[in-house]
Amino acid sequence: MKKLLHVLLALGLLFSLGITEEGKVSAEGSKQVFRIGVDVIPGLLDPALTVNDTESSVIKGLFEGLVRLNENGQAVPGIAKSWKISGGGKTYTFALRTSAKWSNGQPVKAADFEYAWKRALSPQSYNSMAFKMYMIAGAENYHNGKQKDASNVGIKALNDHTLQVTLTAPNYTFLQMLAENIYLPLNAAAVKANTGWATSAKAIVTNGPFRLTAWDANKIVLVKNSGYYGAKQIRFSEVQFLRPAAGQPSNTEAYLNGGLDWIGSGENTRIDYYDLITAEKYTFPYASLYYYQFNVNEAPFNNVKIRKALAMAVDREGLPYGTPAYGDVAPTIHGAKQTFRSEIKDSRYFREDVKAAQKLLQEGLKEEGLTSLPEFNIIVNAEQGHELIASIIVSGWKENLGIKANVEVQAWNELLDNRHSQSFTVARAGWRADYNDPAAFLKYFTSWSADNDSGWSHKQYDSYILQARQKQDPAERMRLYAKAEKLLIDDMVILPLYYYVADVLKKPNVHNVYVDFDGSIAFTRGYLK
Repeated sequence: MKKLLHVLLALGLLFSLGITEEGKVSAEGSKQVFRIGVDVIPGLLDPALTVNDTESSVIKGLFEGLVRLNENGQAVPGIAKSWKISGGGKTYTFALRTSAKWSNGQPVKAADFEYAWKRALSPQSYNSMAFKMYMIAGAENYHNGKQKDASNVGIKALNDHTLQVTLTAPNYTFLQMLAENIYLPLNAAAVKANTGWATSAKAIVTNGPFRLTAWDANKIVLVKNSGYYGAKQIRFSEVQFLRPAAGQPSNTEAYLNGGLDWIGSGENTRIDYYDLITAEKYTFPYASLYYYQFNVNEAPFNNVKIRKALAMAVDREGLPYGTPAYGDVAPTIHGAKQTFRSEIKDSRYFREDVKAAQKLLQEGLKEEGLTSLPEFNIIVNAEQGHELIASIIVSGWKENLGIKANVEVQAWNELLDNRHSQSFTVARAGWRADYNDPAAFLKYFTSWSADNDSGWSHKQYDSYILQARQKQDPAERMRLYAKAEKLLIDDMVILPLYYYVADVLKKPNVHNVYVDFDGSIAFTRGYLK
């Protein structure tokens, strides 16, 4: 839900009187204790196998890679204090901080990165996220079993504090990718010594701003790592992830009673009783797009004017979720200096305009030799309000364009099969970025993308994406991405509907904590005031 909560004054007084002393100590005492309410406590904390936002939130507090993303989404030095790019943009040489240490006191070495990355790529790992490393020379062949020798993968520890990485081709999204969990290091000795290392607070060895001190079915507790090289930047002394036990108050009740400081992430941790909550609800955008996909090879939807008419006749403000989308790249994706969406407004592509839509529809129908648009179906999957969204859109089309469309609910796997086989007219779709760069969205529609089930490809579009990858200058790269996105939307391959937002409840004394581009909670530089 995208509207801010209305304040219910009578209950506001009641709940404001219920704030506990515990909440006050968190803000005013010498300790800075930050408490996050979650629905599920992770059972595994292996960075290479992260599957949800809560796991990622915890892991980003416990581990740090060669780079990290700052609050503006920029890759900044992490365990690597500096790096050089050579070999025509294909070779990256990272100089590691000599002060970086593991939680067991051992130094973080370049070999820890080489071990972790090759472990994630190992054919035996069956890692579904390994594709994020395929830009590294030899990585894809090694993961697929075509290359047996791991030493032929372009990852080499030259000495304890120098890591060299060779790419298959210049790709300047690589630095952004290095902030992903799969690129985090592992303490090889700890992993090899205990097969259950990622399930035990006693066995796990970490290198990030926090250490893991408690872990059970209802809580995870992190404490500030005094040995972290940037310990002076860390102000939370303790971060707790808390799940309500059976018979205990819900997260919302705990929040209202002062037992939690934050609820919510990209996975929309459940917040009960929206209309009864007195605190202001915050919405944080994250890198995910909700859209409809046209079958551009099926008449009359092969006519771009008809597709544009449908896109321009949707009232996006009337949808109950997210923020209106007119492009492909979500708002939290980083651009040259600001976010890509701040630099490249999606309103430049098209806007809602019923009269223009009506005119385009008539022109398109005439070109196809039709007097009216044949009745068609939108296929959606059953969960998460997709049928509601489709019914709103169908109703709007009928009112604004006088056309008849139906909503067909399918099982998720059936919908995917129909999209891949092009057995649809209009289908519900969505995409969530794998890393913080416009390419994470735009590569989907390239001719070589295994995910591209749109039936659309364009040589110029492919060229823009390939050129952008090889441009070291961020401004040049963003200009090429903008050209690619414009081509995609001008062809109206997709009907963008909304960018996802995370609904969050947070105490007003919580600062510099936010939902990151990937939906996880970025808290490492946060504080209470």
